[in-house]
Amino acid sequence: MLGAGIAGCTAAAALARRGFQVKVIDRHQFAGCGASGNNQAIIYPKLSSRDEALPLVNLAAIIFASQYYQPFWQQDLGAQSGVLVLPETNKAVADFRLIAERFVNQPDLVKFCSNTELSNIAGIDLQAQLGLYFPNLGWLQPQAICRQLLAQYQIPLITADIQSITYQDGQWHLTQTDKDLPLADNSLTSETLIIANAYDCLALEQTRFLPVTQLRGQITHIPSNSHIGALKTVICGEGYITPQFEGSHSCGATYNKGLFTTQIREADHQTNLQQMAATDKGLTEAIGPQNPNSLSGRANYRCTTRDYLPIVGPVPNMPQLLEDYAALRKDARADISSLGSYRPNLFIHCGMGSRGMGYAPLTAEILAGEIAGEEPIMESELRLAMHPARFLIQDLKKKRI
Repeated sequence: MLGAGIAGCTAAAALARRGFQVKVIDRHQFAGCGASGNNQAIIYPKLSSRDEALPLVNLAAIIFASQYYQPFWQQDLGAQSGVLVLPETNKAVADFRLIAERFVNQPDLVKFCSNTELSNIAGIDLQAQLGLYFPNLGWLQPQAICRQLLAQYQIPLITADIQSITYQDGQWHLTQTDKDLPLADNSLTSETLIIANAYDCLALEQTRFLPVTQLRGQITHIPSNSHIGALKTVICGEGYITPQFEGSHSCGATYNKGLFTTQIREADHQTNLQQMAATDKGLTEAIGPQNPNSLSGRANYRCTTRDYLPIVGPVPNMPQLLEDYAALRKDARADISSLGSYRPNLFIHCGMGSRGMGYAPLTAEILAGEIAGEEPIMESELRLAMHPARFLIQDLKKKRI
């Protein structure tokens, strides 16, 4: 397993539960030091009244995640506080009503709430007139969960900064960048390899074709007080804010495309505070006056995809797959019997954007089940919507390649 964030650790645990011997490799000494290193992370629900891949995958993921994280919530590695989603636009108001109608018989999943209900659920006065409440979701400590997963299944973490991978004699050989690091022959080998190192997959020749983006995000730690300290649930809207943890509330997050620094920026703290005001004026009143220059926070990078869905499955052998599916350039509806060509025993698990805590438990289970030869747990149309080959096939049909 290459990568010790939430994607790598959930997949490693899913394989270990099936009896596989698993090792995790990461350039950091401890698990969860990248995008999974925030103090608090939320499970963000993104539903729709339409039967489209993105909301349907999200629905399956949040239902699975709400059960998966029960043992961690019981260990106080976060809280099943519920998640309250407030509409950002008039269109969102209309969508919320349609979603409420669609899931009216599933109050344990989502409940449509009016203003008084919203304030009672939140524990603070809110001005929004309506919202959607997801009682079985909440927030988590992602770094602690990554480390707990490895410890629970006695999965070793090897520190190495991998530069390249090659396949030879039935083994994947992983070569590190620094030859002075203490690894035998400066490389590691594995019969099966899962790439779960987020946007760093672009540094590897085998996965360089994937259209993933490195997108910076900064969160702000809002000092708690007697007003915002009463917040009982996660609130999401233009931004999000969590209940108090260790004296502060996590608030965010920015989307800084093309900005490559993990240094904390005052301007981004200001953006996060503005997002709170745009989410609900009641949040601004509860938070109280803040000086962006004195606030703490954390910045790191998301790995995003152009369709906002994760990338999960076998890594295509790009040159051969393009040849196998070449007929799609002439006819996007061409009937092709080939299943495509894939790198031997090479898989990828990444591209979760800002929803890694929600997606990773389910996608890890899907991936581990496929590696183990189990029956699919997700219908084929939704499974294909996350398949690593989808981008190549789409580009062939649109004559981009």
